[in-house]
Amino acid sequence: MKTPYEDLMRFFGTALYSGTPEWVSPNYAVYEDDAVILRRFDTDRTGDPIVILPPQAGHHSSIADYSPDQSLVKTCLKKTTKPVYVVEWKTSTLKRKNEAINDLVKQTMVCVKKAGGGRPVILAGLCQGGWLATIYAALFPYDIRALILAASPIDFTAGGGKIQDIVNTLPFWYYKYMVDCNSGNMSGDVMLMGWKFMNSYDRFVRDYLNLWVNVRDDGFLERTKRFRLWYEYTQDISGKWYLEAVKDLFTENKMIMGTLKVLGEYVDLKKITCPLALLAGERDDITLVPQVHNLEKYASTPEEHIFKAVIPQAGHISVFMGKRALQYEWPEALDFIENAMSRTGSEPSPDTTGYKKKAA
Repeated sequence: MKTPYEDLMRFFGTALYSGTPEWVSPNYAVYEDDAVILRRFDTDRTGDPIVILPPQAGHHSSIADYSPDQSLVKTCLKKTTKPVYVVEWKTSTLKRKNEAINDLVKQTMVCVKKAGGGRPVILAGLCQGGWLATIYAALFPYDIRALILAASPIDFTAGGGKIQDIVNTLPFWYYKYMVDCNSGNMSGDVMLMGWKFMNSYDRFVRDYLNLWVNVRDDGFLERTKRFRLWYEYTQDISGKWYLEAVKDLFTENKMIMGTLKVLGEYVDLKKITCPLALLAGERDDITLVPQVHNLEKYASTPEEHIFKAVIPQAGHISVFMGKRALQYEWPEALDFIENAMSRTGSEPSPDTTGYKKKAA
């Protein structure tokens, strides 16, 4: 019989639990620089690889391999025979504070080339990683065999939503002030507080009430600790590309308007012709369904090569780590992509000289 004192110790031990997130699946680093680590989760598979781009939104990239029974990596390994890679983004240092969206695309290019080894890749973008993956696919279509987007805003202003309410309310100087307060980087701690305030009652009241009600449930406490380990661990991002994203994407929707310039070239979504899988959450109040699905209106991919799904009851991160999504919608998307790629055949090799010139 547990005492009230033991209950309090269990409550506070869980509520204050912290540490560094870890990958749950065996992997090894195939490339590392100041910005990224490219991790491979298999040893001997061949074929067009799957490269997962997690979001840079103040959290660790291990959300792609969250737990033994909630792992997008494990789902990809189980449902395909392809090599599986994940890009691990590092926290931004003062040295990297001036990295722009241009630099994000260059960092993605290095990982795509390392993973592909001359082959095109299946690029799977999660949240912010999705709009980055889409920009890359539009600029370098011959590098991409297929594109999978999960809870990724592409048509940023479609349908409104909480983020649109914020960017339409706060003046741009306020975002610049937050960056200046952290010496040029956007603070992960500040971003985390912003996410919490979007659902303030849930994060500051309901979560703790649920913890107290379930304080004697060992399984509940372990699940809560695991989530806190990921959610409360923060990373900074470059202030420059953060401000570019706020202004050019979330406010002015330049990618959809055709006026977003990256690496000296306008991002033209019509250049995307590869198979698409577009996954959105029914209850996602961060990235609304049309913000993901509207890519089909602008890409040149044939309708029969586009997979769309709305995951029932799924919130934002549940789209790429929820049990329901990993059991049903992701396997369906991966099967669809495999079948669509088999119908489209192999892609020609790109002019690598031209690519190098563009990325210079």
